[in-house]
Amino acid sequence: MRIENNIQPINKQLTFNTESNVNNTIKTEPFGKFFNQAVNLLEQTDTIQKDAEQKQIDFITGKSDDMIALSMAQSRASSAIQFTSQVTNKILTAYQEIMRIAI
Repeated sequence: MRIENNIQPINKQLTFNTESNVNNTIKTEPFGKFFNQAVNLLEQTDTIQKDAEQKQIDFITGKSDDMIALSMAQSRASSAIQFTSQVTNKILTAYQEIMRIAI
């Protein structure tokens, strides 16, 4: 079995933007999807955290007496923040590894 038969051409994923205001910008579709997912993760984490803060404010001011919903919202926000933090750390670690590769 030859290795050449199993390698997918990388150049199909790369497109070059040669507009006059952008100098040789390389855009890749997989990176765009990854970036959009990362931004979506941050937005979801922010939404979950704001929901937990609102439930806490409602509980403190007496608008709500549902302690279980407050506790669950805080737990969910904590988990989302921890997950986002770990994903961010993994991305940074991967970036550092890529930067160490000698070209």
